[in-house]
Amino acid sequence: MKPHPRLLTFSVILGLWMVIGNCYFNPAVQMVVNPEISEETNPAAILGVASLLATPRTVQITGQIVDANGVAVVGGTLTVLSRTNQLEGLTNSILLNEGGRFYLIASTGETTIRVDQSGSELFTFTISIPFPGASMITNKSLSGPDVLNVEFYETGITPAYLDMIYSTPYDKAIFTSWPTLVIITFSENLEIPSDMQTFLNSNVITYPPISLDGSSSFVSNNVLQIYNSSSFSLGTNTYTFGPGIKSATGKSLSPKTITYICNFPCTGS
Repeated sequence: MKPHPRLLTFSVILGLWMVIGNCYFNPAVQMVVNPEISEETNPAAILGVASLLATPRTVQITGQIVDANGVAVVGGTLTVLSRTNQLEGLTNSILLNEGGRFYLIASTGETTIRVDQSGSELFTFTISIPFPGASMITNKSLSGPDVLNVEFYETGITPAYLDMIYSTPYDKAIFTSWPTLVIITFSENLEIPSDMQTFLNSNVITYPPISLDGSSSFVSNNVLQIYNSSSFSLGTNTYTFGPGIKSATGKSLSPKTITYICNFPCTGS
């Protein structure tokens, strides 16, 4: 007698369910089809990752040093005073370039650095690197000078940036009459914009918003002159300059924000 078609279908489904269920709940099979489970619960794997993070590593970092007025410390000296992890090939002392920028071979852990300008100490700071790709500036001896745009780069690939040298009025300036003209000086000659108004609208962000006059503003060599066509707001006003500003050789600006404080009556100059 032939088996009933429905009984045959049920038997096939039941057999498949048992096979699949055995694979799914079998720990040996789980290690193959779902290795994340064993990784997450494997203490040896966790300890291995922790050990890797704790092992001292060599890293390459770059950043810009500025003084209390936001002026790049061009030609200054950067000297390592101490470090928690001494490895071969680390930088001990370097000169800051034409943009006040350093390129430093450091180690993970903490590195304490002194910055000298014109032969005198400007300030000291500590850069803490818990692991490659993460950093924090701490223990600054003075609140004014600063370390800007710190980032990591790969061995053999040194990034090149256009840097802001200084602004007129200087960064953090306080006044009661807002300036009609802001002058920015860069480390290299600038690319000439084809349309100044579009260039300003795209690359200079003000807050609170200030209208910038593209018809009067212009670029001359390494200087950008920006005319304001509307007033500042009472209190803090910021100008943020983006990477769309480029040098004549194609280097992008390392982003920078300058801050002005306009006190009462904050009238036009």
